[in-house]
Amino acid sequence: MATPEAPLREILKSISFTQLPFLPTFDTECLRTLTVLKFANYGFDIQYTNEPNGSPNGKLPYLLLPNGQAIASNNVLKHLEQSGHTLPESKLNSEIVYCTMVERNLVPIVEYIMWVDSVGFEKIGNGRYLSDYPPFVRYMLGWFKSTSVAHDLRVRQPEYGAALDGQVLYDNAIRVLDSLLVLLDDREYLAGGPSQLDACVFACLNILIEAPVESPIRNALLHTDSKYEPLVAFALR
Repeated sequence: MATPEAPLREILKSISFTQLPFLPTFDTECLRTLTVLKFANYGFDIQYTNEPNGSPNGKLPYLLLPNGQAIASNNVLKHLEQSGHTLPESKLNSEIVYCTMVERNLVPIVEYIMWVDSVGFEKIGNGRYLSDYPPFVRYMLGWFKSTSVAHDLRVRQPEYGAALDGQVLYDNAIRVLDSLLVLLDDREYLAGGPSQLDACVFACLNILIEAPVESPIRNALLHTDSKYEPLVAFALR
């Protein structure tokens, strides 16, 4: 949140919710954007809000600059370049391929757990994001959000089918984790240095690990002698 001590620093407006002990957000785009800004050593403060009206594309998060200009999250990288805060050049030629894999398989499982899975919806979607609303409003907003997420998942990946089988999403996510594990090997960063890929994977893994919901993918990541221990260490360092 912006403070009198730092009145000219940029404000990143993020999704607001209550009683979160670990991560600043359970939203993948918000956490990814936060990570990119930190990778670029960009000074900013966080102001939590549920109102996306100030964003150029009507979505959270967005950057609000001291001059009042709002930068949508999909233009943050361009803004960083223009302000001299570029990310290191990626050393991974196939970074875009891995980014696509993560966007199509890890991001959907996070959204599914929070908004479609009944337990996740009650604990995170409804319990954390909508808890400040009156019961009826909370019910309606939750229903619309859950329906919207399920629809988007089906549209983006028709292979999930009309039933939107959660097991298919989990299986796809596990296959991507296997690929990321091979890629990480003994590297400090997946792409050889701080990158968009590292930011996106960091966001997804931290949410999957910290979310107060038991799931097959969380169990795979955290069970004793898990082969994914290097990925967990990468995410939690």
